[in-house]
Amino acid sequence: MNSLKMWHPFAGSIFAVSIVAATVAGTAFVRADDASSKDGAWVARKFDFSMPALNFESSVSRDATVETVPMEPTEPGTIGKVKVIGKIAPGIGDLKVETTMVGYNLQAPATALRICSFDVEAVGYTLRIYRTAPDLTEAKLLAKKAENGKPQSTALGYCFARAQQALGIYFMVDVSSAASEEAADDLVRRADEYAASFIDNLSWENGRQSSFGEDLQTVPLLIGDKEILLSIPNGWDIPINEFRGALPAELHMVRRKNGKGVGLVWLFVQDMKEKPDLDTSGAAIVKDYFVKQTPDARAPVLLASGEDSTLAEQGIASRTFRFSVENKQGSDAGDIEATVVWHNGRLSVLTLWSAWTSAADRNTFFSRLPGLTVYDIVRQEVLVQQP
Repeated sequence: MNSLKMWHPFAGSIFAVSIVAATVAGTAFVRADDASSKDGAWVARKFDFSMPALNFESSVSRDATVETVPMEPTEPGTIGKVKVIGKIAPGIGDLKVETTMVGYNLQAPATALRICSFDVEAVGYTLRIYRTAPDLTEAKLLAKKAENGKPQSTALGYCFARAQQALGIYFMVDVSSAASEEAADDLVRRADEYAASFIDNLSWENGRQSSFGEDLQTVPLLIGDKEILLSIPNGWDIPINEFRGALPAELHMVRRKNGKGVGLVWLFVQDMKEKPDLDTSGAAIVKDYFVKQTPDARAPVLLASGEDSTLAEQGIASRTFRFSVENKQGSDAGDIEATVVWHNGRLSVLTLWSAWTSAADRNTFFSRLPGLTVYDIVRQEVLVQQP
C-alpha cells in the first residue's frame, strides 16, 4: 500500500533542473525485465540501498535499465554524506526521462524542500513551482533552465525526509531538440506523468511514512488562546519560553557545537491593532533584538527584503529579510534570516541567526541545515495558516 502523503502531476507546467550525478562505479547494470515494452507495461522493482529507511519498491518500464549501489554511513569527523545511489535509464520509446536517486545521511532531520531546492539552485537552475506536505517531510518542485530564452532541459524532483536520512528522486528530460515550444511543453507534460506514475507506485520497505523520526523534543506554545506543540529535532536548548497565553512573549532556541553557539531561533509575538510599516519596523525589530543579544557583534546589515509568497497567497501581510553579521573586529559572523508578519491585530517576528553565512557550497549548506529546519518548522506551525 502506498504510504506517501501526496502527489499529483503539475499539469501544463514548464520546469527544468539538472542534478549532477557522479558515475556509480563497480556495479553492474540490472535490468528489471528483458521483455519488450511495446505494450507500455511496467513491472515491480525493489530499490535496495542497504539502508532500510531509504529502501523502497516501485514500478519501472520493462526495458528500463536500473542501477543501484549501497548508501554509505557518515564518515567520522564529517557532518553528513550525500551520494548518488540509483539511476534509471529509459528504455525504448520517444520519451527519454533520466532518473537519478540521491541519498542523504544528515546530522539532524531536515525539511524536504530545503534539500531539493539546494540541489536545484546549486547547479544554476531557477525554482519555479513547489509543493510541500503540511509537516514539511515531503516536497515536490519544478525548476527551469534556458539558454537565450529557449528551454534546454526540464526535470522535477521529489524529496522525502526519512528521520536522519533523506531521499531525493530527480526526473530529467532534455527538451533542447524540441521543434517548438508546444512540443517542449508536451515532453514536460509526459515526463510529469511518468514521474507521477513512479511516485504513485512507490512504497517504503519499512512501511513508514516520511517523518523527522523519533529523536525530537516538544516545545509547547500558548499564543493567546491557541495552543501549539512544536516538534523539533533534539540538540536545541530552550533557555526562554514565555508563551503561556499572555502577550507579548518570546521563545529562544539555541544550538551549540563544542560549547559555542552556532544557531539561534527567536520568536516574538505581540498584539498590535494597527498594521505597522513592516519594511521599516520589521527590520528595526530584528536588528535591535540581535544587538541586545550579541554585544560582541556589530549591528546587522540588511542585504535583501521581500514578500513571503506563501503568506501572501493566504492574505497575510509579511516581509522577509536577510542580514549579514560581523563581529566587532569586522570579521564574518554569519547571517540572519527573518520573517515579520502582521495578521488579525498581531505582530509576529521569527528570526534565525546562523554562524555560517549562506553560500552555494555543500559543506556550508549542510552546516546551516539544522537551523533552517527548525526555522521552517516554527514558521509553518506559527505563521502559516493551517487548513
